[in-house]
Amino acid sequence: MLGYLLAVWIYEREKKPRDLLVLWIQYFMLGGLVGARLADVLFYNLSYYLSDPILIPQVWKGGLSSHGGAIGIFVATLIFCKRHHGKLLWHLDRLALVMPIAGALIRLGNLMNSEIIGKPSEVPWAFIFKSRSDLPRHPSQLYETLMLLLVFCLLITLYRKGLHQKPGALTSLFFTLTFGLRFLLEFFKEETAVSQPLNLLFCLLGTLSFLLIRRHSSPSDTIDPTSTK
Repeated sequence: MLGYLLAVWIYEREKKPRDLLVLWIQYFMLGGLVGARLADVLFYNLSYYLSDPILIPQVWKGGLSSHGGAIGIFVATLIFCKRHHGKLLWHLDRLALVMPIAGALIRLGNLMNSEIIGKPSEVPWAFIFKSRSDLPRHPSQLYETLMLLLVFCLLITLYRKGLHQKPGALTSLFFTLTFGLRFLLEFFKEETAVSQPLNLLFCLLGTLSFLLIRRHSSPSDTIDPTSTK
């Protein structure tokens, strides 16, 4: 709901018709769910699901992968834009503003469910996840929640300063910052064997994309630091 309200604000601010907004949300919600589930099946628990394939669509058993969710959302938005003559980078840039909020709330859900727990630690703010063990641990879910909120604040500030006038820039920064910082935060988590290479890959893709966008930007594309449009 917070993401929807933010999307409505963006559409109204840019004087865009809202008739397709709800339809687009349905596309990327479904695409994100399917992509997140398939990535969890393929990258994390393939042998488990192959032993009983009926478990694959049962999303309440097992998990979801944020990397797969990102890919699924991209594919779903691509399909939406092709069907409804939308601009792919425009939609991805606005989605990049919404996703940090969704990601932060997802990580709070992981905290409540004692999922994605941190490594044992003696820091004063350590949590004990009683359903997992009696050891105090890093609240890695909270670390990532705070990181995503900071990413949101930075992106929305740059959006208000005019960075959205460079198609793809907000999307590239979202991938660079989110997965770059997440690569560092993974060192506080208990299990990171699969996610670390994916974090690094997504961060590098975002960085390369942003550098290409800057290289091909004209001087008139520079951000006005006084703009608050």
